[in-house]
Amino acid sequence: MNKKIILIIVAVLVVGIVGGYALALSQKNNLSGKVQDQEVIAQKQNINKANCLADECLAVNDLEYPAGSLSSEAKEALVEAINDEYKAHALYEKTIAKLGLVRPFSMIIRAEEQHIASLKSLFDKYGLEIPADNWAGKVSAESTLQQACGAGVEAEIANAKLYREKLLPMTEGYEDIQAVFTNLMNASEQKHLKAFERCK
Repeated sequence: MNKKIILIIVAVLVVGIVGGYALALSQKNNLSGKVQDQEVIAQKQNINKANCLADECLAVNDLEYPAGSLSSEAKEALVEAINDEYKAHALYEKTIAKLGLVRPFSMIIRAEEQHIASLKSLFDKYGLEIPADNWAGKVSAESTLQQACGAGVEAEIANAKLYREKLLPMTEGYEDIQAVFTNLMNASEQKHLKAFERCK
């Protein structure tokens, strides 16, 4: 009887060890496959050091940070861009604090957080210090939703104009920065502005 119990215990241990080894091997192969998949995607999309952004840069072989140097004009453009996104975020945050979690502010504030994250990834890529967000006490919210939406319209028009007329020309030759700036400009004009115009 005791021999049967011992044999059962040994059999369970062997099955557990073999199963654990097989699982570990499977996970290792799966991780290796994901890395290879990222590299294949990067090659198909022609992602390289000059145009990669955030996680895409993980798939670029031999990319070390900082990825290169920027002109003083390009650095200035990045700082101005992130400060303008900080300002919009602070304004929308103040509005939500005053009027409640109302649309479109509740949606657009999340988009502003993504815009800031996109810009921060560029600061990281080029080894630049990310400026602090000091806008919280510098903006004030409107009294009504209609007034707040009007302020949102003005903010998004000014934001798109800033990218188009000033920041994009300052970053010519930097494909990755141009891509982020263009995406942010388009989001302001094609999405945020329209949402604020509807609630105005």
